[in-house]
This record gives sequence, C-alpha cells and structure tokens, in this order.
Amino acid sequence: MDKVSWNLRIVAEEKEPATVYVRKHQFRVGVPLQFDPEYQHITALEYALGALSADVVEGLQVVAHRRRLKLYCIEAVVSGELNNPLTYLGVVGETGNPGLEHVNMVVYVSSTAREEDIKEIWGEMLQKSPLVQTLKPTVKLDIVLKVTA
Repeated sequence: MDKVSWNLRIVAEEKEPATVYVRKHQFRVGVPLQFDPEYQHITALEYALGALSADVVEGLQVVAHRRRLKLYCIEAVVSGELNNPLTYLGVVGETGNPGLEHVNMVVYVSSTAREEDIKEIWGEMLQKSPLVQTLKPTVKLDIVLKVTA
C-alpha cells in the first residue's frame, strides 16, 4: 500500500490562538502549555490529551460495532503529567524537559455484553490505536478499563 498522509494547515496571528484547518473543519488552539485555570483557550497539551482519549473511546466504539457488541456509554477520565513543566517557562536551574511523561486514563464502559467480550475488543482497540501506538514507546501510558452493567 502506498503511504497515506493527513494534511493540515495552521495559521497563527499575533496574540491570537492558532487556527487549524483540516478537511472542511477548523479549530482554535491556544498556547502549548498554560498554568492559569482562567486561560480562555484550549492549550495544545489539552488537545493532545483529548485526542488520545478520543482515539481510545471512539476506537472502542468502532471495534464494538464491528463485533456487534452494544456499548451504551463510554467515559474516560484522563490526567497527564509533564517531565518538568518549569523548563517550558525557562526557569533557571531546572532540569528535564517539558515533554509529556505519564498519562493516566480510566475508561468506564457501560454494557450488557459479557465482560470477557469487552476485554477482548479492548485489547484489539489498543493494538489498533494510532495514538496509543505512537505514544507507547516514549510516554508511560496507564490506560485502565472498568466495565459497569
């Protein structure tokens, strides 16, 4: 198969969040990292964590649909930790890097399907997840499944 690529265009104007254009859609992205809880925009780090979580949640839906398993609700609770966020700010004497080091995600699935079947599609989804497979070599990913009836 020939290589396939996805193309985006990103435009940033002075003191404005970047606008990302993809296919017929667009979205705004704030600064890479922000410590102020009142900051008005979604940061690039928050989008990255959201994208990883959406990959897992939507990927599970896709695999479940293929296997004809009914999942009523999927919810993920996610937190991410950086190696040393102070290096992003340029704090003198700080070591390490501002990179994502650890992601903790708990995924809650509500279904009447057998738990064994859900765990099987869970494993398949993790193997097929583009973002899980991309981040796994460099970021500690703790992604846990919790099945509820």
